[in-house]
Amino acid sequence: MANKYLSRGDAPFGAETWETLDRTVVEAAKSVLAGRRLLHIDGPYGLGLKAVSTADPEVESGPIVGSTIPLVLVHKGVTIAKRDLAAHERDGVPLDTGALAEAAIECAQIEDCIVFQGSGDAPGLLTVEGRTGLALSSWDEVGTAAEDLIRAVTALDGAGFHGPYCVALAPARYNLLLRRYPRGNYSEMEHARTIATAGVVKAPVLESGGVFLASGRRFASIVLGQDMSLGFIGPAAERLEFSISESLALVIRQPGAVCALLEG
Repeated sequence: MANKYLSRGDAPFGAETWETLDRTVVEAAKSVLAGRRLLHIDGPYGLGLKAVSTADPEVESGPIVGSTIPLVLVHKGVTIAKRDLAAHERDGVPLDTGALAEAAIECAQIEDCIVFQGSGDAPGLLTVEGRTGLALSSWDEVGTAAEDLIRAVTALDGAGFHGPYCVALAPARYNLLLRRYPRGNYSEMEHARTIATAGVVKAPVLESGGVFLASGRRFASIVLGQDMSLGFIGPAAERLEFSISESLALVIRQPGAVCALLEG
């Protein structure tokens, strides 16, 4: 069912042009999104979902007051020249979608900031109270990355979280996994994937370190109200204005299943 709040039916062009614009948004966002590759996705449930309820606390007597986690609305405006859209629709002239891609990437980066760092009073994977922390070694020497990941497994295993595991790493750490061991045709990435069998992910939003966690919805998930979508706002002089928007919340059900990988 189409989202009437996106006002796409008001745009002066047809479905093929929308497909071009939508494809740009999806491909650009996927190029940087890490949280969605790490966590289970619940939803989308629709734009009207403004908060998600958490489990009721256990109390012996008295009233039970539940809590909620608000969904954050992320949005970014962008404009495209009318003549460029008309030329694309009429003659198939390639459309310059650079500004649209940049806006989608910015929204994706905000989403991952919510997932890893949190937003407002809602914590992220790296900031939630009760998580485990592990100081990373230098990975200058081939093989030390795997040793750190094994230490993370040991920490979570000791806390009662037995896997499978996944890991997100800042680009500088992730890229070191591309090296090959001095002996044999075997990379550190291949080794890491035998440890974190649920995924090894590059997270461009992270400046350093990373996060290692037990994989599964019972531990944490991303709740989507509206998935990332492109809507039509209207004419703006000789351009048309659009909005990329989404709403989401990170729900961490068991903080102990999360191990922050910290720079020493």
